[in-house]
Amino acid sequence: MSSQDKPALIGAGPLAGLGAFTIWGIFGLYFKMVSFAVPLEILSHRIIWSAVLTFAMIFALGRRKQLWVLISSARTLGLLFLSSLLVAGNWVIYIWAVNTGNALEASLGYYIMPLIMLILARIFFAEKLNRIQILSVGICALGVLNLLVSYGHLPWIALSLSSLFGFYGVIRKFVPADPIAGLFVECALITPIALIYMIWLHAQGDMAFGNTGLTNDLLFIGLGVCTTIPLIMFAYAARNMKFSVLGLMQYLNPTLQFFVAVLVFGETFTSAHMVTYGLVWFGLAVFTWDNLHNVRKNRRNS
Repeated sequence: MSSQDKPALIGAGPLAGLGAFTIWGIFGLYFKMVSFAVPLEILSHRIIWSAVLTFAMIFALGRRKQLWVLISSARTLGLLFLSSLLVAGNWVIYIWAVNTGNALEASLGYYIMPLIMLILARIFFAEKLNRIQILSVGICALGVLNLLVSYGHLPWIALSLSSLFGFYGVIRKFVPADPIAGLFVECALITPIALIYMIWLHAQGDMAFGNTGLTNDLLFIGLGVCTTIPLIMFAYAARNMKFSVLGLMQYLNPTLQFFVAVLVFGETFTSAHMVTYGLVWFGLAVFTWDNLHNVRKNRRNS
């Protein structure tokens, strides 16, 4: 039996995908464990230790050629610097959201992310939206509007997380980089900023690293592992399983975030949240049905 004939959810590829989305879904628990530090210090450690780990992996896995391709182009470095700022913005907002009791809204951001990327694909790559896709975006927009009416403000955390990562995806589409080498370059480009901030924080006497015990220091270092490993697992899954199934798997991430926020962190799930999430889930169901319908249609025509 060929790899194309195997069931979609059997094999190392799907297991890697499930592992990546599971780690991302429960990552908020890790951020809670280091919540004794301010979000910017947590972000700085995530950047620095990810750079250290990916640099070691580049040499261990023989990815120096892929790294050279990236650093030998000024245009590529410029794009990766921009993408690094976008992903760092996404990271720090998520860290802040988890540690200030807003993990529920953060999960909403990752639910609507596929639809934000759909809109960006239309704007930047002239990819046409069919009527079903427009309907799904409209339904989710109603969900966002409901929170605006109910609370008097836009769910800016959700919109910021999804928009920053959406634009990050747009830029990375122009730079088809090896995932490990690409992450290293992104982290290396903003590591000086992170180090300057850490030096300033130390001078102020407010740095947690080195002052709160060995266990906490190891937790900071572990941020690099927890950032790099799921990315590698995701890249492996993307190469070794059907992309349509991988796309459906991505909803495991915000679903786990949702349950962690409500059941573990004890965040309040109000009637307004219920309406908003109901609309978003319905919009995603319509979007997913359309994707599956198109996949089946393409198979019949091929």
